[in-house]
Amino acid sequence: MFTIPSYFQNTVMKICVYIFLFAVVFRPAFPILDYILNYHYIVTELCENKDTPKLGCNGKCHLKKELAKAYKNDVPASSEKKSETFETALLFLVNIPVFSFESIKKPLVAINSVYKNLYSLTATASVFRPPIFWY
Repeated sequence: MFTIPSYFQNTVMKICVYIFLFAVVFRPAFPILDYILNYHYIVTELCENKDTPKLGCNGKCHLKKELAKAYKNDVPASSEKKSETFETALLFLVNIPVFSFESIKKPLVAINSVYKNLYSLTATASVFRPPIFWY
């Protein structure tokens, strides 16, 4: 009996997942791709304004219908039928006090902010020095 190697199965599964993701992500672009690939057929057969060429429609009316169909299929139907009403209820009311900087009084005692360096340590030069290596 013939068995498929596991690395081949993994590769096939990855390719299938990539194709599925591509189809889901680019689903809205499929009508545009169809318009590009079948441009001549859409312009000559499916266009609604083919009798009036000065409008310059060139099948864009058909593309617009197809995009509307694709969008309609993407929107869930339950959201169109459901109409929700929201009501707000006032649960409580809080008065927030207003803060004013002008009502702050100046301090009575003046703080001396002049920095005075009254501390010095001179013993650090003799204690802390880099190590000396003798070779």
